[in-house]
Amino acid sequence: MERWKRPTSVAGGDRSLVPSASGQSPGSSRRQDDMNEKRRSGRTKKRLLIASLVIAGLVVVATVVTVVVSVGAVTLHVDQGTYSSRQAVTLTLTNRSTGKVYHGQPFTVQRFEDGEWVRVPLDCFFTSELIALRPGQEFEQSFIPRHDLVDTPTPGRYRVVRGVWVGTILSSNHLELETRTLVAEFRIGWTASEQQSAES
Repeated sequence: MERWKRPTSVAGGDRSLVPSASGQSPGSSRRQDDMNEKRRSGRTKKRLLIASLVIAGLVVVATVVTVVVSVGAVTLHVDQGTYSSRQAVTLTLTNRSTGKVYHGQPFTVQRFEDGEWVRVPLDCFFTSELIALRPGQEFEQSFIPRHDLVDTPTPGRYRVVRGVWVGTILSSNHLELETRTLVAEFRIGWTASEQQSAES
């Protein structure tokens, strides 16, 4: 079987083919070179794509932000230290952190008895909602011990306990919430008339 190659010199510019033992025609050689070049180019593009994806992944990881809100940055306090049972106790929840704090309406009241805190039943209703408290914002609530406690309050140490939820941002679309418990203590004392009634 004859194989062909282009002659190195052909008089009169003749481009006809002559038999050869090289085993490959010029056109076939060029096609093979083109295919090899395309393979090399494809491998290079693939490496560049993989490198780009890795870099993009590193950028995503690098831009994950974690916001941790400490209890000290979110406070609950009452407007004064001692109340009569007929006075309104005003609670103020303040967010001094750099992230949002979430809370609801409910809270509990406890009384200090025999060395431990005991829950005092409330005679009031709370709506079920989740409220977002932005950095620097405050939220106020109030209750009147004589009206809003099931039993008539007696003088002593009391405290309000409520939970808030703080968020840890794991990614742009994933938020985890964890509960923090806040406490504000106050006292209930007798008024002059209440003291007289109790003594009589």
